[in-house]
Amino acid sequence: MAKVLLVEDSPTQAVEMRMLLEEGSHDVRHAANGRLAIEILAREPLDIVVTDLEMPEVNGLELVEMMRSDYAHIPAILVTARGSEDLAAEALQKGAAGYVPKNHLQSLLNDTIIDVLGVIRTDASFAKLISKLTKNVFEFQLPNDSDLISPLVGLLMQVVSGMELISGAEMNRLGVAIEHALINAMYRGNLQLGPSVTPAHHAIIYDDATSDLIERRKQEAPYKDRQVYVEATASKDEIKIVIRDEGNGFDTSKVPEKVDANLFAAESGKGLVLMKSFADELRFNDIGNEVTMIKKCC
Repeated sequence: MAKVLLVEDSPTQAVEMRMLLEEGSHDVRHAANGRLAIEILAREPLDIVVTDLEMPEVNGLELVEMMRSDYAHIPAILVTARGSEDLAAEALQKGAAGYVPKNHLQSLLNDTIIDVLGVIRTDASFAKLISKLTKNVFEFQLPNDSDLISPLVGLLMQVVSGMELISGAEMNRLGVAIEHALINAMYRGNLQLGPSVTPAHHAIIYDDATSDLIERRKQEAPYKDRQVYVEATASKDEIKIVIRDEGNGFDTSKVPEKVDANLFAAESGKGLVLMKSFADELRFNDIGNEVTMIKKCC
């Protein structure tokens, strides 16, 4: 499915991760540290990098920084272990496209690769025209239908790509952050369903996963009439995404100022980590039913 460069210094861990990746039908190359990874990137076309953080010679953070300079079109996914959260947070700020907690490799690694690679969709027939855009504004009013998430993200990615506002890896990060924000708006906000009673982000978007409870909520008042409002503005200066639901909101005082270890270790909460890492500015309205993400392009 994808050409993956696995960067892992532990031989035992590398064998385990290679087996997982090959179970996902990926073509895997392996490097024992970041220095060797850069050598492979220089001579082989690859789709994505999966890297450990703590490694000799060139660690995962340093690899992400080097890729941002020379291989910005290739997204990188971090494998995070307990105790490496500060390093992972810095790597996400510096351009990594996503992360997988080491204790959730079996359940999340291949899904995360599909999530990251799946958000970029382009149509060459519009590329020349879109490159001439100086500003573009979209406003959507969406029902609680997850089938609309992937096309919406694809449309926005096409515009951002055509306008050449940010790099390919940054587009990956933007797309995944928007996906998580839309799922939060539909499922957590409008349908008032917590992560314990809803399928994972990946399953909702790519596998059409649902449940009797979800389908019942979609037919019951007051949930069925609630909408999600999206305003996306792309200009040469910034990309601004505003997503608002019609739910009861949440206590925004509980949003941490910085990404902490508990968020990295949990299967849920990834959306907040990615939104905070991607956006130059992330804010919520007073009642917590609207999020604004701003990414500077200059």
